[in-house]
Amino acid sequence: MATLLLGAAGGLIGGALFGPIGAVAGRALGALGGSVIDGALLGGNRSRHAEGPRLTDLDVMASTAGAPLPRVYGRARLAGQVIWALKLKEVKKEETQSVGGKGGSLSASTTTYTYYANFAVALCEGPVSRIGRIWADGKLLDTRRLHITTHLGGADEPPDSWIEAKQGEVGTPAYRGVAYLVFRNLDLTDYGNRLPQITVEVERSIGTLEKQVRAVTLIPGATEFGYDTRNIRQVYGEASYGPENRHVTSFFSDFEASLDQLLGACPNLARVSLVVSWFGDDLRAGQCTVRPKCERTNKATAPALWSVAGQTRLTTPAVSQYEGRAAYGGTPADDSVVRAIQRMAEAGLKVTLNPFVMMDIPAGNTRPDPWTGAAAQPPHPWRGRITCDPAPGRTGTVDGTAACRAQVAALFGTAGAGDFTRIGTSVIYHGPEEWSLRRMVLHYAHLAVAAGGVEAILIGSEMAALTRLTDDTGAFPAAAALAQLAAEVKAVVGASTLVSYAADWTEYGAQVLANGDMRFPLDAVWGADAVDFIGIDYYPPLADWRDGSAHLDAALAQSIHDRAYLKANLRRGEAFDWFYADDAARAAQARSPITDGAFGEPWVYRQKDLWSWWANAHHERTGGVRSVAPTAFVPGAKPIRLMEAGCPAVDKGANRPSAFPDAKSAENRLPPFSSGARDDLIQRRTLEAILATFGADADTADNPAAPLYPGRMVEPDALFLWSWDARPYPQFPYATDVWADGANWATGHWLTGRLGAAPLDALVATLAADSGIADVDSARLSGAVEGYVVEQPMTARAALEPLARAFAFEAGEEDGRMVFRPRGQGEVAEIATDDLVQVEGTPLLAVTRAQETELPLEVTVGFVDALRDYRRATVSSRRLAGRSRHATQADLAVVASDAVMVRAADVWLQDLWAGRETLSFSLPPSRLALAPGDLVRLTFDGRTRLVEIVRVEEAEALAVTARTIEPEVFDVALAEEGAGAIALPGASGPPAVRVLDLPALSEAEPVPLQWLAAAASPWPGTLAIWRSTDGASFETLAPVTASATFGTLTAPLAPGPLWRFDRHNGMEVTLQTSLLVSAGEAEVLAGANLLVLLAEDRAPEIVAFTEAELVDAGSYRLTGLLRGLAGTEAAGAEAWPAGTRIVRLDGTLVSVASGVAALGRSFIYRVGSARDDQGAEEVTEVSSTVSGRALAPLSPVHVRARRTAAGVALSFIRRTRIAGDGWEAVEVPLGEASEAYWLEILDGETVRRSLSLTSPEALYAAADEIADFGAPQAELTVRIAQLSASVGAGAAVTASVRP
Repeated sequence: MATLLLGAAGGLIGGALFGPIGAVAGRALGALGGSVIDGALLGGNRSRHAEGPRLTDLDVMASTAGAPLPRVYGRARLAGQVIWALKLKEVKKEETQSVGGKGGSLSASTTTYTYYANFAVALCEGPVSRIGRIWADGKLLDTRRLHITTHLGGADEPPDSWIEAKQGEVGTPAYRGVAYLVFRNLDLTDYGNRLPQITVEVERSIGTLEKQVRAVTLIPGATEFGYDTRNIRQVYGEASYGPENRHVTSFFSDFEASLDQLLGACPNLARVSLVVSWFGDDLRAGQCTVRPKCERTNKATAPALWSVAGQTRLTTPAVSQYEGRAAYGGTPADDSVVRAIQRMAEAGLKVTLNPFVMMDIPAGNTRPDPWTGAAAQPPHPWRGRITCDPAPGRTGTVDGTAACRAQVAALFGTAGAGDFTRIGTSVIYHGPEEWSLRRMVLHYAHLAVAAGGVEAILIGSEMAALTRLTDDTGAFPAAAALAQLAAEVKAVVGASTLVSYAADWTEYGAQVLANGDMRFPLDAVWGADAVDFIGIDYYPPLADWRDGSAHLDAALAQSIHDRAYLKANLRRGEAFDWFYADDAARAAQARSPITDGAFGEPWVYRQKDLWSWWANAHHERTGGVRSVAPTAFVPGAKPIRLMEAGCPAVDKGANRPSAFPDAKSAENRLPPFSSGARDDLIQRRTLEAILATFGADADTADNPAAPLYPGRMVEPDALFLWSWDARPYPQFPYATDVWADGANWATGHWLTGRLGAAPLDALVATLAADSGIADVDSARLSGAVEGYVVEQPMTARAALEPLARAFAFEAGEEDGRMVFRPRGQGEVAEIATDDLVQVEGTPLLAVTRAQETELPLEVTVGFVDALRDYRRATVSSRRLAGRSRHATQADLAVVASDAVMVRAADVWLQDLWAGRETLSFSLPPSRLALAPGDLVRLTFDGRTRLVEIVRVEEAEALAVTARTIEPEVFDVALAEEGAGAIALPGASGPPAVRVLDLPALSEAEPVPLQWLAAAASPWPGTLAIWRSTDGASFETLAPVTASATFGTLTAPLAPGPLWRFDRHNGMEVTLQTSLLVSAGEAEVLAGANLLVLLAEDRAPEIVAFTEAELVDAGSYRLTGLLRGLAGTEAAGAEAWPAGTRIVRLDGTLVSVASGVAALGRSFIYRVGSARDDQGAEEVTEVSSTVSGRALAPLSPVHVRARRTAAGVALSFIRRTRIAGDGWEAVEVPLGEASEAYWLEILDGETVRRSLSLTSPEALYAAADEIADFGAPQAELTVRIAQLSASVGAGAAVTASVRP
């Protein structure tokens, strides 16, 4: 901790970076953190409290003129300032209730007032990456149906449209450079009719890695509805629900929230590999089935049921159990996969569909192990261990025999591309009865097409043992099967969709057989015409690091986190220059060089040498003879895509990036020599090294240009980092009651929660840049926090000093630029007694030792706990012995976990005590290169001390002040985090209630999309409808003032004539409430006596009647029927069975959802007496998802065809869903934003040609007819639908016409 005399350069840096104080004070730059530590050492027996940027002033939303805006780095929770507001909007509602009694009737009038707020809250300086959770009065705000506009603070932000609408275009500020929210008509009922205290989670991505990321994999792969964009709920019983795929308050599903986080953290993201898992059940290829599984067979969900490949919970086994819980989630429901693909495509992302095999082999199984012959196979192993039985290396192995080929064939199966049929977004299988690799991959090929297409699809991955098996001809049966499968998949997905296999990094290249032969098993795949790129899951070792300095790699770098060291190791080190023969050799670092004395091709043995493997022809060797002819692989002909590249966030993760934590799996392991402590930085540095070599900014020396196609060896934008989770952070991993694998996150490969945080190197560099200093070097800093906030204008020094104090780094000058470096690291200069200079009047060496009473007993650090909804917290580090009673305290605007801050407090306290000795000595001018922060090993009078220079003053001799230091103090492992306390939203039965999704019944705007009818007898008075999205909080929606009419059919209703009165047939019904009366035909045409017929899984039919004949109590025969009204004619094409439900459509129905914004939303309704609350016992709860039936265009009519010289002229007449009953208008209203139709020419079920139309006519060109059928057709079958911009195609008409 030092004062550095920098001369002119120092004055410049001090003045610019740390404000005028640094320049005025003799051009001296105090080392960061020095003031507090020096004060603790020299300030006597006083306790000390230090402050820098703080968050306490940001806890309360205010509206203060001239208030500064904070700057955010990483993630934080802010309150902000109200910068615009309207007067509260008051809505007055009067209700009159008649109450009858013996004394007559009374009329009670009630007036209620509801207040709504329109206001804007400025949060911080922009731009920011995203806005996350919002709290109102400390409670999470469900924002899905609130009108909140987000402004991220970009330089080109337009004015907010709502503010502009209220304030006018002239004079409406755009608030550019300010991140803010605009609340529109926020109901204040729940907040005491006042503005609630709004606090907001803000994220500003600052890391280098985040900007480099172009592609990620998306897991967990095993999640029944985790990829669904809808809110799916578990149904525990009647009207009893629990959360399934929504544990957030700002989105309809976890997937949507996670996608928002991903796009915010990685602004340059272009691709996502979507992992979808089926489950293998045996390591013996001949016995292994590969099939979908569900999480539990007894789980009920709504509004969607789980289904994969036509299987349901009734026909599918559940995954195995581990410690009383499902070992995995289930296979993603097909519909959720489709929705995820479509949603990501909407976001502009290119999707790779990644069918993935997980091995569900529980502990205690009775399956013989093909590798060892043991009675049980290891639990939950890697799919790369599937092999023949017995496996290679065992006595009696079938490797190299026809039996091996048969076992491999059994695993692949015989399912073909033609064994599948796509119906909409569903894929139906009708092939051989088998569960196999081919069935899995071909299913997803068809599903990808049903979803609208993907950029690429994998046919498998990491079958490392399987692809190296040979048969009796010496061929590789698995490689041949993969090549054949690739061709079939390509035929399904089309030429524009890329197809490949993702090999393990040890699998893609050469294989040395037991007899010494050298082969290239996968060249049959890489050389196949249907394979478009070389897929590699890339996990090579990038380090061989050990604790301490007595290991070979210590000569290459000071730390395993060194970027240059890691990057260089992609083309050197283990699996490139040398290998370890066994574990004993690894322990002794006995490295065996990789050579090829026979043919000078050492690259064939270098698993890391992608460069040589890709650029050279592959010649196999048999019996020591190198084949003259190369394999089918063509050098440089196809790009490499790294389909996985990752590193665990664990100590020494780069030693073996493929190691992962999973207690249930036999593969659970740490990298060599790892302590198991969490280390986010090694993950970040490893990925940065890979991206620096192959990414978008890599030069051609690292990622060479391709000779046979435009591009690079490795596609820079197709380097998929493993992995992002569809479960959003921090809900995952901290909601461990929901997700059992949350415990694996801390030291696993997850990027979720890590990307978007604030690594210290980027934090320091960004802080400096925000202060106008761009040329700083902070690359040596390690560690990360969740976020940091500078709450008001201050010098960079004031902002940086608390960070330096907490995380033990300092600043200095090197070559004219500011360099930040961690304390206790760097080269150590040797100084002996003879090197010291005697200065008159001073001892050769002066040592001052601080007394215990001058040092703190305890260090306390205040911070913001990211794992407890950003609440303030403190941690302390305390010495267990000693006479000191003083404390040092710092309150920091750091957002972090308790583990990070405990480590900071421990380091701080230990360093204060380790540096209790201050040394003063002089050195000759020849040692001028020594500077504050440098480490010196000083030997004097036979005693050696390691000291850190804190001050150097130039005179005839250099006057040096130093303090003792113990570098190991700074190398404290990160402790296990405390359990997070993440608030999760809750999830959410009988008067009789029906929720109706009907065609448009009126011209109301916005269009009512959903109606609710409630009936009771006797009628209890006005009912209230409460509506909720989660079952935990409800809003009062509307009153129901009269009973609806419900009933059922007592006899089947056969199809009848459409669009005219049926005077012969009748409908027999029984009513539960109310009465029916007859009406004239004109009244019926005007909307009287309407009924809707309802049945599960069937569209409703609207029917009207003129005559109602009472035949029994509550039973009627209705005649004069008018069928298929409002475009529901298709629903009446088949008979309605007895028991069909009926609801009368009259003024008792209440519109409960309207407008396009409500499409797809799932609602929970509670209906009960308005005098009670929604929690009363007489409340009925129902749920429904809003459809677009009211917005769907009606099917066209009167299809005509006329053959002309140019072709067949087709015409039809459109219908309108609104205002179509008038006779005077020249044309009925369009009812849509624009006129559009989709016409298909059919040959049976095959679509021969599709036409997009903008008017109700089309020309089927003669040349097209010949091309489609070979000759003019006497009869054509066409399918026509009108298109809606909101809901797509409406009901279609299929007609056969004779031109």
